Amino acid sequence: MTAPGNATTTGLHHKKVGVDLESPRRDPVGDYLLGGSINSAADRAFAADLVAAHPKLPQLTATAARWDHDAAQLMLDQGTGHFLILGTGGMPLWASHTTLASLHAARARIVVLEHDPITRHLHDLVDGGDAADRALVLHVPAERHHVLPQLPEVAELLASGTPVGILATGLLRPAGITLATILSLLTAAPPGSWLALTQLTTGHPDNDIAGVAARFADAGIPIAVAAPRAFDAAIAPFRLRSTVDEGDAAETPSPSTAPGMQTMLLTANAAASTGRTP
Repeated sequence: MTAPGNATTTGLHHKKVGVDLESPRRDPVGDYLLGGSINSAADRAFAADLVAAHPKLPQLTATAARWDHDAAQLMLDQGTGHFLILGTGGMPLWASHTTLASLHAARARIVVLEHDPITRHLHDLVDGGDAADRALVLHVPAERHHVLPQLPEVAELLASGTPVGILATGLLRPAGITLATILSLLTAAPPGSWLALTQLTTGHPDNDIAGVAARFADAGIPIAVAAPRAFDAAIAPFRLRSTVDEGDAAETPSPSTAPGMQTMLLTANAAASTGRTP
């Protein structure tokens, strides 16, 4: 059984897509792990088996959701008014405390790129009207994210000259949305832009992320997971923001110390000369 999807933006054309509701999907699984109800029987069965094998996963998901909200609020507090959001990760869109609610309340200009067409459709039902004059929500399949800088909507945001807050905080990010793609967006963004990042990493005995990733891969919905050394090498050219501004003692929201997950705030400012700061 399939459900009709919305227009898909590829940078070249628009087309209708179908959604298989009899197989698990990443966003509804994430929604279920966060206590949401926009999920199917297939999503719930997959998620229940996943949690049975990996009981720490719901706590990890909740930690990632808090980081998403806190990092966005920090950017707002520092005057960032333009945001590029690489998927909301199926987070319940109707809750008053969500990141989107905060961005709408601040009247931020946002471009949201959803890989799941149903999640994209939920934006129209829940918050599209409220932000119609300053928010754009597109469906871009994960395998097309490498062309994001070529999309007119994204190119316009990156070329605006105004710092952009990039949120790549979804815990169950599709494997097709690579870390290299995300970091290239920060490199292309105007000076003063931020990247809030969440990344699952392997090699932690207290949290079998490799096992979690294998279950998603077996279900045909692979998620992005990185080896610690490869992750460290990828982010090395960027500055890790440990404070709000140089000389400002105010701390950023505390990054996660949960085994198997990295959360951090990066900037491309002076990356070539300074590298990563402690």
